[in-house]
Amino acid sequence: MASSAVEKTAEELHKEIQELHRQQQEITERLRDPRGIRRGGTFPTVGTGGPRNRGVVRPAVDADEPPPPKRRVSSAIVKLEDGEIKAGVGVAQDAEDPLVGPCVAASRERNEQKTSRPGSVIGGFKREGNSRMRRVFINMMLPEPTPREPKLIQDASLVKRNKRMLGQLLGTLEKFHEEDEKLSSTDAYMHRSDLLRRAEEKAQEESEKLRLQERERIAEKQKRDLILRASVAAKAQEKKWELLFLSWSEHHKKLSNFLRTKAGPPIYYMSAKPLVDDPLLVEQHREQA
Repeated sequence: MASSAVEKTAEELHKEIQELHRQQQEITERLRDPRGIRRGGTFPTVGTGGPRNRGVVRPAVDADEPPPPKRRVSSAIVKLEDGEIKAGVGVAQDAEDPLVGPCVAASRERNEQKTSRPGSVIGGFKREGNSRMRRVFINMMLPEPTPREPKLIQDASLVKRNKRMLGQLLGTLEKFHEEDEKLSSTDAYMHRSDLLRRAEEKAQEESEKLRLQERERIAEKQKRDLILRASVAAKAQEKKWELLFLSWSEHHKKLSNFLRTKAGPPIYYMSAKPLVDDPLLVEQHREQA
């Protein structure tokens, strides 16, 4: 019965120590984040890195069919001349260019070899050259694009109209500027400017006052939290000492039933038959032990 009571008391002490540690952790979190910015709601369905987007599903590549040949952008250029459409001008120009012509011919020949050559069979396994061979990219030297010349307006009436509209716009802006200067020199404008300046200064003073009050409130709260955390830590340490004393008492109570040698280190033993029949002497021996 006594052992069950001791175990229950030890369990209660463990619970009290855990509760004090939890309170101490909460106070530490408040001290780290006094404004409560980091203590926000968490989303259980979303991880720390955010939602994961699925990749683009690409169609499967058939190993039996060769890939389509590469197409150049210049081959799609169409030139209009006298109402007739002439296609393939870009290809002809590239072929005539001494810098680009050999590269285009080599690329076309390589594509034809890839499409005409079947997959090689090595060791009983079919292996496609396009899927596993190293791809070599050739940096082709393309001619620099010619700069575009600005379009000049040749119509005289349109030029006069644009100049007239620009003059009207500049005149309107100058008129507004003169009116603003006239209004700024009046007493009403000066009075209104003074009122606006005073209102801004008052708002700035109030904002600074609120900021100082917030800082003082946070400092006072941190001071109270520090004192509370110290008291909670002291209570937790006291509970730990109580638990340690309780375990030591239980252990010492168990050792009091044994006989101990006087020479050190002490050896605890128990005789098969009681040496003293008097219970008072036995109890006195236990107290001395």
